[in-house]
Amino acid sequence: MKTFIKDLTTSTIVRTVFLLKKKEMCKTKENKPYLRLEFADKTGTIEGRLWDNAEEVHSRFETGDAVFVQGSVDEWKSNLQIKVDDMWQARQEEFQPADLVRCVENIDEICETMKKCIERNITNRWLSLLVKEFLNDGDFITRLKKAPGARSWHNAYSGGLLEHTYEVMVIVEKMCDLYTEANRDVAVVGAFLHDIGKVFELDPTTFEYTKEGGLVGHLSMGFEIVADKIKRIDGFPQDLALHLKHIILSHHGEYEQQSPVLPKTLEAIIVYHTDELVSQANAVKEIMHTQSYGGREWSNFIGIKNRKFFLQRIEEENIPS
Repeated sequence: MKTFIKDLTTSTIVRTVFLLKKKEMCKTKENKPYLRLEFADKTGTIEGRLWDNAEEVHSRFETGDAVFVQGSVDEWKSNLQIKVDDMWQARQEEFQPADLVRCVENIDEICETMKKCIERNITNRWLSLLVKEFLNDGDFITRLKKAPGARSWHNAYSGGLLEHTYEVMVIVEKMCDLYTEANRDVAVVGAFLHDIGKVFELDPTTFEYTKEGGLVGHLSMGFEIVADKIKRIDGFPQDLALHLKHIILSHHGEYEQQSPVLPKTLEAIIVYHTDELVSQANAVKEIMHTQSYGGREWSNFIGIKNRKFFLQRIEEENIPS
């Protein structure tokens, strides 16, 4: 019977299958080798440590494999982790693949709603033609529905990229209601295309970077993909293409965030800040979802943000009127 990560507590005996997300050979202060591991299933992730026979166990499998884990749960620095006694390649009959990888369950519904968002906002004939180049590309849509939104920080699950893209589009649409000086068509299509390179940047199974993703990155890849689609449309206005390419290249907002250019148009500013807002909100939501076990008040320390996050939701009955 499958034991899910969300149900683990201190002293739980573990005999179940997880997806191996990470493995790293390390050494103790006494120079003894051990394995630092990260396991996942559809309910979350948890770290593990294997102290004995680490080098031999390390050679048995690769990241992305389904592994049968035997051990127990303990607590280290207020965080749960699995003390692994042994682990081996799981047999196909020992697990259901759907139990190991979190997926956006209503992905088809989100895809259709995203298309409706495009239909009600895009009036420019050139941008309509460009969007159709993507929506009519069956291989692209299949990849988009499976791609994670990021490797680990936000929307880091199958279908997360489409979910993230749609959420950015919805808020950009609202921003254009407030800031009528913005070109709605450009802003909404820019939101649709801003992360398009992630379709090829990350492996949809392991969430590790592909060779092209690691060497080039999704901003440059997205630029190339959109430029290639534009070339297929005879007469596509050069100025319009320039504004879209600028949104893609500037959507990380700062040089320190690997943005090759800074956002310099109203539409690019709107897409950048919306992307940032949606990404951060989703990441904290996921932390609350995966780390709120056992009535915890605070999350693990999140190195990328240099802080812990408060986990407990504000309940209306606890707020004096």
